Amino acid sequence: MAEHSGQIEIWKKIIDVQQHFNDLELRIRNFALVVTGAFLGIGGYAVKDGGVIKLLGLHVSIAGIVVVFAVFPLFAFYFMDRFWYHRLLDGAVAAGVEAETELKSLGYKVDLGTKISQASPIKIPFFGWNMRSKNKMDLFYGILIVSLLGISAVLGFGLNAQNAQNAQAPEVKMQVPRTITSAAPAKVSPTPTAAQH
Repeated sequence: MAEHSGQIEIWKKIIDVQQHFNDLELRIRNFALVVTGAFLGIGGYAVKDGGVIKLLGLHVSIAGIVVVFAVFPLFAFYFMDRFWYHRLLDGAVAAGVEAETELKSLGYKVDLGTKISQASPIKIPFFGWNMRSKNKMDLFYGILIVSLLGISAVLGFGLNAQNAQNAQAPEVKMQVPRTITSAAPAKVSPTPTAAQH
């Protein structure tokens, strides 16, 4: 047992690294949701303002433009999550499986990495397709991006279309006719007196 303690410590450290990268990925997704929510809040404020600009010959709400810009930081979070930390997590999982294989050869029953890899995929009914963690991540960010594009389209061209029409409509001023409230007093000539005769 004592002679194998070094291998056990290596395996424990690998598990710690796996947890670290998994925690980082969850934080990235949390930040992605917070930033997306902030853009939606700014877009809601812009709806209240009702600003409309002319873009490529179309009247577009500023709220729609604000919301569509949320896609750019979301892509950055997706890149960091999918192609940065998830690759490091995959490497840590592979190292964990190797360490477990070594421990099994020494008589220890450790199957954590193997069992997680087996339990992770989700089988999609009717298609027979196994959705792995990468596919789940793509679906998560894909739903957010499609939702943002849909909301920005509704805000940009739907809700404020009436505002654009009102901005184009000329202002009509109604003239109210004047009414005479009282007649001018009639001019009365003085009555001749006896002195005037």
